[in-house]
Amino acid sequence: MSDSQAAIPKTIVITGAARGIGLATTRILAARGHRIVMSDIDGELAVSEASAIGSGASGFALDVTDREAFREHLASVEADVGPIDVLVNNAGIASASPNILAQDPEITERTIDINLKGVMNGTIEALKLMEPRRRGRIVNVASLAGLMGVPGLAAYAASKFGVVGFTESVRMEFDDSGIGFTVVMPGPVSTGMMDGTSSSPLVSMLSPEEMAMGIAEAIESGKERVALPRSSWFLARLTSILPAGFGIKVGRWTKIDRIYTDVDGSAREAYERRIRR
Repeated sequence: MSDSQAAIPKTIVITGAARGIGLATTRILAARGHRIVMSDIDGELAVSEASAIGSGASGFALDVTDREAFREHLASVEADVGPIDVLVNNAGIASASPNILAQDPEITERTIDINLKGVMNGTIEALKLMEPRRRGRIVNVASLAGLMGVPGLAAYAASKFGVVGFTESVRMEFDDSGIGFTVVMPGPVSTGMMDGTSSSPLVSMLSPEEMAMGIAEAIESGKERVALPRSSWFLARLTSILPAGFGIKVGRWTKIDRIYTDVDGSAREAYERRIRR
């Protein structure tokens, strides 16, 4: 894509836009002249953050697990703002637990509903609008946990494996439709998801702004896959092709297996409480 094409203002809907990566992405894209619709389960915060950003952004409440609400939201954006050029399915949660048996079944289901079904809802409803126009881009935020198992995040990893597989499948199904697809695979990012977690000497922590910059550049360039940081992407790919037992040993040696299982409960309490609301 040429510089002149990248500079054309786009109407972009971002879910989970009131915090973290979504908020950082909104700020970068709005500063570049794009029209951003900030959609979040916390509608009041989305409105407040949009007001702080200025005329390039607007905030709305959206529960991505409600397919009909998602359809109505996108229809309302098209009626009030104009045709949607890009949908960024960014909303997600990550509840940490020692193992899947220790996790509340309700939060397990909520993780799948938001992280995977929410992405599917948005993708399907956006496709219905974009396909007749034969243009548009859908950006689905997965995770490097969608390429490798992560102790303490079994449900989260399952949801993100699903996002990767779903995105690659619809990319093939709509190959000649004029619609582009981007799958984003972040490693650990310094947002509420990482509150109270442990660290590993081999895993770099990105800032929300660094991850958001990768998403913004993919939107403007049409890049199909974004995986950051590169060191974590390499580790994820390596682990995925190693024998399972050796991969487990590598996780123990590097302390990666303790990032989400050895957590500070008091430091993580506020985040865990919020994602259950």
